[in-house]
Amino acid sequence: MTRPSFALRRLRFLQRHFNERPRLREAVTRLLHGRRDHDVRLFGRDVRINALREAGYYRASKLIRANSLLRDETLVLQRVSMMLGPDTTFVDIGANIGIFSCVIADAARIFDNFRVVAFEASPDTYRRLAVNAERFGFTAINAALAARDGPLDFVDGAVSGVATASDKAGIAHIRGRGFAADGRRLDGFDLPGRLVLKIDVEGMELAVIEGARGLFDAGRVAAVYLDDFADKPAVLTFLTGYGFDLYAPGRLNAYHDRARALLAVRRGDTRGTR
Repeated sequence: MTRPSFALRRLRFLQRHFNERPRLREAVTRLLHGRRDHDVRLFGRDVRINALREAGYYRASKLIRANSLLRDETLVLQRVSMMLGPDTTFVDIGANIGIFSCVIADAARIFDNFRVVAFEASPDTYRRLAVNAERFGFTAINAALAARDGPLDFVDGAVSGVATASDKAGIAHIRGRGFAADGRRLDGFDLPGRLVLKIDVEGMELAVIEGARGLFDAGRVAAVYLDDFADKPAVLTFLTGYGFDLYAPGRLNAYHDRARALLAVRRGDTRGTR
């Protein structure tokens, strides 16, 4: 018989000797965290909790502050998921290892004709994306989306999430470390149905949407989520010119220049934020 892992044994110990002894649990929690009310940040919201009565939320808020995945990406997943529906393809552009695609691919169990297509430029990162695509049932493509077809030179950094075209390199990049990629226009791919785009491409956002112009012209793009993006005036002009309403993702207020990210929703899309 396989012996339980240390983590499982620890969890069972805590359950038996702490969680199931409420007076002890209360005393230790009060000693560690106090019993005051606090405003803590959860899912991009400042919410009022009590450190003793809502100890789990209090601990979670501390973890979130120190972890970019918990702090930033959970809200992105929530906002993008609001835009999904039947006959829709979610296009994950700058997918990295595909964490968004892995989660969102489950929507195919609810919506008819729902698909996920993930693009990643780096051949090294793509190897891991392809494994995850096979595991979770979505399509992975090793290509760099751009304004025109043709080869592109990329520069890399210490981690996979910062790779960008050589002319966009900054302090996060290591000169001389890079790769060549196949640049492709998005409107050259067969992407069926209504399209929801998530774009995280380290300064190449304008080139990506320019390369999708045929899809915008055809009214195929329902929503675009852009992470911290460059060329803001040109990107905003492009999207508003195609009838998109612009939101700051945090509270879905009207977009403003201080917002780091952008959710653009095509006006009149019945599966939008209204």
